[in-house]
Amino acid sequence: MKKIFLFIFFGLILLNFSCSKDDEGSNEYISVLYNQTYCSDPWGYSNDKLELANKVRDYFITENIEVFDVKVDNKGTAQDCNACMCLSGVRILLKVKNGDLIPFKEHGFKEYN
Repeated sequence: MKKIFLFIFFGLILLNFSCSKDDEGSNEYISVLYNQTYCSDPWGYSNDKLELANKVRDYFITENIEVFDVKVDNKGTAQDCNACMCLSGVRILLKVKNGDLIPFKEHGFKEYN
C-alpha cells in the first residue's frame, strides 16, 4: 500500500511540473503586428494568406530570427491609393521571443495584445 501511495504521489508531482510551464502565457513570448503595404515589404507581397505567412516566416529565417507563429488577417485599414507604401488592409501577426523584439520593431512591427 505504501508503494502505491508513493507511486501516485510522485506521479502527481511529475504531472504538476510538466503542466506548470505554459509557453503561451509566459512572458517569454510576445505578439507583434505589422500592417502590410502593397509592395514595399522586404518579404514581398501576396494576396494569398498562406503564401504571405510562408514568405514572412522564410524572410525572418534568412535573417536568423525565430518566429513561433504567423497569422494573417484582413482586419487592417486599407488606404485608397496604389503607391508601394500604401497599406493594403492586411495585418501580419507574429508570436516571437521577447528578447527578439528589437529586430521586429526595426522592420515596422508593433507590440500587440
